Amino acid sequence: MQPLSRRAFLSATGAVALSAPARAQATRWRARIGVLQTTGAGPMYIAAVKGHFAREGIDAEIVAFDTAQPLAVSIAAGDLDFGATSFSSGFFNLASQDVVRIIAAQGRDQAGFPNNGLVVTNTAWEKGLRDFRDIKGRSVGVPTLGSAPHYCVGLLAQKYGYKLADLDVQFLKGTPNILAAISSDRLDSAIMPSTYALSLVRENRARLIGWIGDVTPWQLGAAYTSKEHADARPDLVNGFLRGYRAGMREYADAFISPEGKRVDGATAESTLALMSKSLDQPAALLRQGITYVDREARLDGPDVRRQVAWHRAQGLIERDVDVDALLDQRYVKLLPV
Repeated sequence: MQPLSRRAFLSATGAVALSAPARAQATRWRARIGVLQTTGAGPMYIAAVKGHFAREGIDAEIVAFDTAQPLAVSIAAGDLDFGATSFSSGFFNLASQDVVRIIAAQGRDQAGFPNNGLVVTNTAWEKGLRDFRDIKGRSVGVPTLGSAPHYCVGLLAQKYGYKLADLDVQFLKGTPNILAAISSDRLDSAIMPSTYALSLVRENRARLIGWIGDVTPWQLGAAYTSKEHADARPDLVNGFLRGYRAGMREYADAFISPEGKRVDGATAESTLALMSKSLDQPAALLRQGITYVDREARLDGPDVRRQVAWHRAQGLIERDVDVDALLDQRYVKLLPV
């Protein structure tokens, strides 16, 4: 699978390494890390730009993808060392083959934090599609079969008492195609990440019904690596995790209160500027779509089990997943039950 053409080589091996040699490594690692270009990638870019990976002896190359499934395939194939993105059936199928390991949390669809949103065309809005309940019998666009937006459709169906069969779910092979379909009224609605949903609304090309996390919160994604890395390269994995968690803490300090509420901190402006440059998105737009993260990258283990069960029930996973093995207890921290 090919990543997007835009790549960012973001290592800080020079001045940062000289000024912060506390964890200077005898061996330096070069790590390729896959992300989606959404606010959920903020902590990863912070860790790279601010030198957190470099302090751990890791020269980090961030590789941007348009959808989550090819990213997971690239991890399994050895083209990437780490990934941090939303769950998908593609990821869980790889997990069923025992080739990937979850090592930390990524973002979470949480009340009060715009993440995945339901947008509708202006025409559909005028015809009365103005509530989550109203999508029954309508077309809903998602990027790919088994993607996080597809799972969001399933969550809405469960929440509001209709079946997936009651919806015309269309798989459009990527966010750019969804943007075009919404703009040209070829769809009634779509589930989209906040950066794209807010862009459509700002440009008056769609209306926002609401955010999935406000009505049915869930563990959106995780940081993961290959089983080979997890087993054979614990120094690399632990170094990555120290850098990644440092990025998570900086992100949380900038945007999330100690009580878990959306509040700008003292470093919000500088962090937005860093993310704006890295994600090639206006800072004002990113501010409206800040994703919730746990500052220590702790994962909701029971919710991962629920997601595996849903994908299996839809026939999207070919074999059973050993969730106990997938959640690598050598590395992952879990939220208290």
